[in-house]
Amino acid sequence: MARKLVPGLVTALALLVSFSAPARADFTACNQARAPIFVSIAYEEKDKGLVSLGWWELQREACEVLITGSLQGRKIWTHTLGRNATGGWWIWWPNDPKVANIEKLCTTEPSPSNFMIYKNQIRGTCKDAGFVERPFRLASGGNAATHRINFWLGRPLVAEEERTQKPKERFWECDGCPEMVVMPTGEFTMGSPNDEPERRGEESPRHKVTIRQPFAVSKGAITRSQFQRFVDATGHAVGDKCDGNWAAKSGKSFKEPGFVQGGNDPAVCINFEDAKLYLVWLSKQSGKTYRLLSEAEWEYVARAGTETPFWWGLAVSPAQANYNGNIVFPNGAKGEFRQKTVSAYDVFKVNPWNLFIGQGNAAEWVEDCWNKSYENAPADGSAWSKGDCSAHVVRGGSWSSNPAVLRAAARASVQSSVRSNDVGFRVARTLTQ
Repeated sequence: MARKLVPGLVTALALLVSFSAPARADFTACNQARAPIFVSIAYEEKDKGLVSLGWWELQREACEVLITGSLQGRKIWTHTLGRNATGGWWIWWPNDPKVANIEKLCTTEPSPSNFMIYKNQIRGTCKDAGFVERPFRLASGGNAATHRINFWLGRPLVAEEERTQKPKERFWECDGCPEMVVMPTGEFTMGSPNDEPERRGEESPRHKVTIRQPFAVSKGAITRSQFQRFVDATGHAVGDKCDGNWAAKSGKSFKEPGFVQGGNDPAVCINFEDAKLYLVWLSKQSGKTYRLLSEAEWEYVARAGTETPFWWGLAVSPAQANYNGNIVFPNGAKGEFRQKTVSAYDVFKVNPWNLFIGQGNAAEWVEDCWNKSYENAPADGSAWSKGDCSAHVVRGGSWSSNPAVLRAAARASVQSSVRSNDVGFRVARTLTQ
């Protein structure tokens, strides 16, 4: 944590929350960007009107409680700045006339110092008073006692930033874009050894694959909320049939897969073409080219440097992944069969490379056409464009799967036109070397 303020602002904040301070009720800001950010907040003080105050300097990966006490009935606005690649300032939420609840308030220049400025005490413009006018966006409407806001760098990486990204670093390139995690380059052995429990013939022959091109992968599968943005923006038809329990069911779709989903659950009832059209839209939104992973890339990042059937070890239990818990993997444990997707962010742990992957929930489309073995498979990590391209590979297993399908080496094929309530996808992006 690195809040750099003089004591005066701490006193001001204490006065702000003196009206109510129940336990575990506060306003917290978290910096998920690649560099320090400066945060200013605003609120309406009884009898005095709107007041802006700051700055908090939040270091990378740091969270700071800016207000302690209940926010119920209290509106909070924020203005946040970060440095861009050329040394200028990047505004998280610029003054977009289409955005409601913008307040134009005075601040000082961002620095590790403090200010407290009442709007109704300014005569003339902010500039006339020796300040800078900035747009503050409503962050909390006062509907809950506590609120947490995450600041991501929602702009495309420039070439120099891409070249300097380190493995496991994260970025986010537009409003609604998925959180991306940078992967290391390297070499691994693809496929399963002959003595691995539950292995199948299509997982051979084992072969070396070398990943030389830097790339990033979405931390989790594309979520229901993220896919909904695409559907809302494009009017994409999601269909009215979705496979469930191996039979196509009318009236089921991404919007109604046959079980209740939250916004952070993986989007399902997605066929291969749906996924590809989402990628076209996402690439336009971000100005960068997003794509599906190749099958080799998927296994590489799912293993994350390990050689065991699962990245966490030799066996699996429903505490570690979402699958048919009535079926027991060798040396594993029986447990809950959830019979639906869950939010990986709320339930499971990330692998050594900071991904939610290989944990069932929803199987994931990859770019490769289906081939029954690895004979003549690419050795450079690229997608296999030869074979049966009426079907594509899916990886990772799902909430309905036998646990054997969750193994890093396990592979299956699905007809490209099929929408199934246990299949979704994640995305990748090639980075500049």
